[in-house]
Amino acid sequence: MKSFELESFDDFLAIACQQSEPQRLLLVLAQRELPHGHTDIQAQQFADGIGGHLAPLAAVDKLPNEFTNFADFVKESQQVVKEWDAVFVAALPGSNHQLPSTKDTDQAVENMLHAIRNGIIGNFLVFDSEGYALSLNVG
Repeated sequence: MKSFELESFDDFLAIACQQSEPQRLLLVLAQRELPHGHTDIQAQQFADGIGGHLAPLAAVDKLPNEFTNFADFVKESQQVVKEWDAVFVAALPGSNHQLPSTKDTDQAVENMLHAIRNGIIGNFLVFDSEGYALSLNVG
């Protein structure tokens, strides 16, 4: 397997465009929020810019060539959601040089939303609103 350096959304986009099979990129915009029933400590951590959880706001699938960089993605995303804190990203590869079907894509997006809502995020890349890769702690 080839190794690569991935520090930003633009790095991810460049890698996605180099794949031999066509792909759909699955993107879920999320906003940081406090959990229901939060403690005072959790509220303070949230106010300090740490803690909370990322709640999905909107999801979309795109072809890698439908935007050229993160700035294009942000501009387009603001037509749907004005403010968001992170974007969860996954790629759904096609096969035999065909894109995944609409049915498969819709199911993959639903599965992704379900996983994020349940804190099962290890299979996704996550980028902040500036396009930099995030490392999230589950807990």
